[in-house]
Amino acid sequence: MAIQWPDFESLSSVHVFPWDFNESHAWACVALLAVLYAFRAFWNYFRTVKFILTNLNGPPALPLVGNCRLATDKDLLQRMSHTRYDMYGTIFRIWLTVFPVVILLEPADIQVVLGSTKHLEKNVFYSFLHNLVGDGLVLSDVDRWKIHRKILQPAFNMNILNRFTDTFIDGANRLIRKLMNSAEKNIDLTKFVNDSVVNILNEIVFGVTMASKEQRQTEDEESPFRKGQLTALYRLMRPWLWVNRIYEMTAAAKREKAFHAELLTICKKMMDERREVIGKTKPDVNHEVDDSQRRTSILEFMIEASEKNPSITENDILNECCAFMLVGQDAVAFAITITMFLLAAHPEWQQRCVQELEDIFEGDSRSPTTDDLRKMCCLEMCIKESLRLYPSVPAFGRKLREDTKVGNYVIPAGCEVMFLPYVTHRLPHFYPDPHTFDPTRFDPDSNENRHRYAYFPFSAGPRNCIGYKFATLEMKALISVVLRNFHLSTVPGKDELRLKYRITLRAQGGVWVNLRPRY
Repeated sequence: MAIQWPDFESLSSVHVFPWDFNESHAWACVALLAVLYAFRAFWNYFRTVKFILTNLNGPPALPLVGNCRLATDKDLLQRMSHTRYDMYGTIFRIWLTVFPVVILLEPADIQVVLGSTKHLEKNVFYSFLHNLVGDGLVLSDVDRWKIHRKILQPAFNMNILNRFTDTFIDGANRLIRKLMNSAEKNIDLTKFVNDSVVNILNEIVFGVTMASKEQRQTEDEESPFRKGQLTALYRLMRPWLWVNRIYEMTAAAKREKAFHAELLTICKKMMDERREVIGKTKPDVNHEVDDSQRRTSILEFMIEASEKNPSITENDILNECCAFMLVGQDAVAFAITITMFLLAAHPEWQQRCVQELEDIFEGDSRSPTTDDLRKMCCLEMCIKESLRLYPSVPAFGRKLREDTKVGNYVIPAGCEVMFLPYVTHRLPHFYPDPHTFDPTRFDPDSNENRHRYAYFPFSAGPRNCIGYKFATLEMKALISVVLRNFHLSTVPGKDELRLKYRITLRAQGGVWVNLRPRY
């Protein structure tokens, strides 16, 4: 029996809708959707404001400006961490112009948001860094982040990171050679460490060795990411610049875009070179441990991964590399610098670390291996305590995707929420004598049962920092090599830190120490 196919030509004249759907109808639908979206946004805002005014206390706010000027208060974090939440409670609010933000300080409350897979959207104010950082994991929307995180995660597991140890040590040895020229002198560690971290990142992210290039020490405010942070705060203080079309007409926006374009051009050139090499060797892309021994850089890993994952575009690769370079150097360099300063200020702990290194190497001058770095428990305790006192990123935020019960409150969907690791890390009921440097708090043999969200220098939960293990290895490598070569001491008159807060922390006036060769 012959199959009777339908008359497709006659079907083409059948109307799917009972009316003629033309271009004007399409625009009407778009307009309706826009109105519904605006109404939803307004409704969420109205509910948030009502919740804030009804339930939460906070610092006095000026009309229209709100509490924006707090962002320029250099002593804000110190004051908050010392007065704790005596005035406003564990959950309070601030106003950024006419937009309310809820601050959470207690670990149990923080866990409700950061530990959830529902609240992964970054705070809206991160968008102020978009021109500079691009669409990498740091700033990408939730859907893009989920895809990229899954693909990039294998590049940051310990088996693959272990092969970067030699790069860390080479960078540390170059740092030692520079520091030898300043032995017996008072130096600002910031300038030296910044350069070392940038060079290491160049090798690991791009596969480019900078050892042959003699570079000057990078001044604190010369870092492009540091300049971008200053611009973000400048923009925060001026609500009219929150509108992208207005901001893009400013000189600051044009400088940011120019720098980002330059960085993308450099990355594109390196990517093309790596593609050519990969094309010649015809690698087999997979995420197995054996394959990790062949990879030479994060860039190469991403290029290879893109061959198997069409969702990763060339622009994605460029943006991720830029983000790793810009964000990674600032946070890691500060963490290394501040740990060395605190060891200089606490010679008893410096000596404990040195003794640990002597026990590991037994008088051998060989370079550290990955296993050696793992054995540096005392140094790891000191690093963790340094990051407790001075987390590189002292504040960050999320946007709630749905109504969420936090403590005794139900915070409405759409509300901006912020966390202050700098303050939470100093809560006395979790850290007795919280302003004192005491690495025993992180003794692995301790039976102390501390809330897991009482310490989160690399964020926490599903959207934590993908590179925190990478950063820890790098910090151990550089600091251990410095301690094996130099005795560190503080400089009279410069032995107290005065912090300045942007998006990341930095010490005003630098971080000064005196270097004395050990041998």
